[in-house]
Amino acid sequence: MPRIAVNFIRDRLIPAVNIEAFIGQYVTLKRQSSNNYTCCCPFHHEKTPSFVVTPSKQMFYCFGCKEHGNAIDFVMKFKNLSFVEAVEEVAQFAGLNVEYEQGSGGFEKADTYKLYYELMDRCASYFVKCLNSSPEGKDYFIKKRELSEDTIIKARLGYAPDSWDYIHNIAKNTDEYKKLIELGMVVDKGDRSYAMFRGRVMIPIIDGRGRVISFGGRTLGDAKPKYLNTAESPIFRKRHELFGLYETLQANRNRPARIVIVEGYMDVIALRQFGCSFAVASLGTATTKEQMELMFRYTKQVVCCYDGDFAGRNAAWHALETATAVLKADREIRFAFLPPEHDPDSLVRAEGLSAFTRTLDASVSYPEFLIKHISDKYDLSDPGQRSPFLNEVLYFIRRIPEMTLQAVCVSELARKAGLEEELLYEMLKSVRLNSRDEKEWEKEAGTVKKEGTVNLLTTPMRRLIAFILQQPTLVSTVYERFNLDKLQHLCKDAAIKGNVDLSLFLNLIKEKPDITPAGFIETVRGSVREKYVRNLIEAEFIPKKADGSEFSPEVRADLFSKLIKETLGMPLKQEIERLRLRGDSITKEEMEAMSLLNRMLTKHGIS
Repeated sequence: MPRIAVNFIRDRLIPAVNIEAFIGQYVTLKRQSSNNYTCCCPFHHEKTPSFVVTPSKQMFYCFGCKEHGNAIDFVMKFKNLSFVEAVEEVAQFAGLNVEYEQGSGGFEKADTYKLYYELMDRCASYFVKCLNSSPEGKDYFIKKRELSEDTIIKARLGYAPDSWDYIHNIAKNTDEYKKLIELGMVVDKGDRSYAMFRGRVMIPIIDGRGRVISFGGRTLGDAKPKYLNTAESPIFRKRHELFGLYETLQANRNRPARIVIVEGYMDVIALRQFGCSFAVASLGTATTKEQMELMFRYTKQVVCCYDGDFAGRNAAWHALETATAVLKADREIRFAFLPPEHDPDSLVRAEGLSAFTRTLDASVSYPEFLIKHISDKYDLSDPGQRSPFLNEVLYFIRRIPEMTLQAVCVSELARKAGLEEELLYEMLKSVRLNSRDEKEWEKEAGTVKKEGTVNLLTTPMRRLIAFILQQPTLVSTVYERFNLDKLQHLCKDAAIKGNVDLSLFLNLIKEKPDITPAGFIETVRGSVREKYVRNLIEAEFIPKKADGSEFSPEVRADLFSKLIKETLGMPLKQEIERLRLRGDSITKEEMEAMSLLNRMLTKHGIS
């Protein structure tokens, strides 16, 4: 992907974004004071607002879950976008064209991806046009699937003509034709090439930003395969996408109370027609870990809905195993099973949306399904089968990385087996996972040893840098008065730890007097300094008034001066003492340095 120029983001994009207006597109902000806006956090459940937007800093911060950052960070988190996608979205809001680093091939790569999306959109429009002139295609959707015209239009359903070379009506030139080969819309056999889809009704697959990235095609007759999907391409990875997710997020302001995952595209479309706005489907494969993670980015509850037959229950078990690694204390997965004679499409047509909703409401929890699925393999009335049953369940429970979920599963097992929980816990302690499961458990449970975090404000230099990062506008106004260029040299000469970072941020302020904390984040994004800088920006140590507003510039400048004194005081005194101890052997340059240090002590009132 193209590399976006850091200077563009820091110097043009961030300053151009009214952050409260940008975030206000997605949440309802209320003015808290002259400096802040607030609302309930969109990233965790809460009743009392703790999410604060500060326009003067171009930053947001949640005092509950600690999420923070600038407009780019917000949209990355809120819409599950990559960094490049987020920058593009913020730039579109600000009315700016994205600028790329010279020599990175950015313009070429950006144009290539733009053309990919444009071509897929052009394909979708062409298929829609062909559907309008295809009686058999219209009959399939309207008569056989009983879809309304409105549903057909909104889903951009179409028809691929029974022709080998209709792609020439879409590609304008040889380069576009080659791009369609890369996108899987054309099959290239070397000596000949032809359209991938022929004589099929077409269902476009949309990504999280509303762009067509792939297609599913269904035959109208008995030709095999019945369903045909485009292969993976530069813009499509099926493990990472969900059919219907974009529409679900649009209908629920990106935060559906629950998401139900069903098996087929037409199930999703039919459910949507009957008023279910939170249905998605995997893309021709069993649900993947990446898809589970994707759903849990937007909701706390995922319901897997399958047929009630043997195949459906096996599919549900696979989903349970997949979800195990991604479950956390605030995530819930449930399992709903349809009546044997129905799939979601036929159920809502026969009995209405309420019947489908009742099925979801009657769904079983993870612990219930875990115990039930394994117990169905054993005759628990036979004492000889109870031991292997317990062994299998306990082994699986031992693999669960989330401890609270482990506890609930043990409780459910105790109820099912008629044993005391304490006994089951003792048995669980003796369970030993195989090496592969043990490594996976450690990885997901977070038991791999990590370096401990330290309080970043334990030294005067860190407090000084934190002030500079949080108050760049004030620092800019006192830059000359406080002789901050000289401060940098003194800290460097005295070898005060952190002097390199101090110079970096002071020079940025000197170069860009209007830089904001959000701009600092873009300067260090992706570097080893990013986490350090974010933590310093969010560190709460600068006093505020009772209403949460800042003290006057004079009061804050006084605090800045005190922080400089704290930073310079001990190192300068130590350096002066070291020079004094040189006695008669001191050089002329060292004498001048000692004199300068004494003047600095006097200037900053350091005694």
